[in-house]
Amino acid sequence: MSLFTYKKRFLELHVPKEEPTGDYQISWIGPKWFQWSAKTGLQFLHFRHWWGKSFQGKMEAINLFQNPKDLSFSQKYKMQISFEISCLDGKPSLFLRYTKEAPFPWPYFVDEFRVLKDKELLGLSYPKFAPFLGLPFLIRKQDSK
Repeated sequence: MSLFTYKKRFLELHVPKEEPTGDYQISWIGPKWFQWSAKTGLQFLHFRHWWGKSFQGKMEAINLFQNPKDLSFSQKYKMQISFEISCLDGKPSLFLRYTKEAPFPWPYFVDEFRVLKDKELLGLSYPKFAPFLGLPFLIRKQDSK
C-alpha cells in the first residue's frame, strides 16, 4: 500500500479505549523504498537497533532498543502519553510526546496512534509544526520479550 493509503486509513480508525500496556514491536509498512529509508534514516537520528515501544502505565512510554549481539534490550527516550484531539481530523487520538531529555530532533516530534486491530496500533510520526508530513508505522503488542 502507498503512504497516502496508510494515512487515509489512519483517519478512519479510532482511539484506543484505554492506555496501552506492554511491549509493542515496530513493523515498517508502506512501499519497500519507504521501509528501507525509514529504517536506515533512523540509525542517524539516535534510533539504531530500535525494536519498538514499551507502554509502562502511568501515562508513560519508552523506546526499546535490541542489541543485535545478545538480543538484550535497553530503554531510551521516555515519552509522555496523552489522549487528545488530532489536528489531522478533529478526532481523538493517543499521543506520545518525547521529553526534553530526548536528543534532537525528537522533542519536536509527535507520535499519534489509533487502533488498527486487536494488539495493533497504526501510528503517524510527524514534526509538531507540520502534521501533514506524518509518516506511518505499525506497532504490535508482543506477549513477551
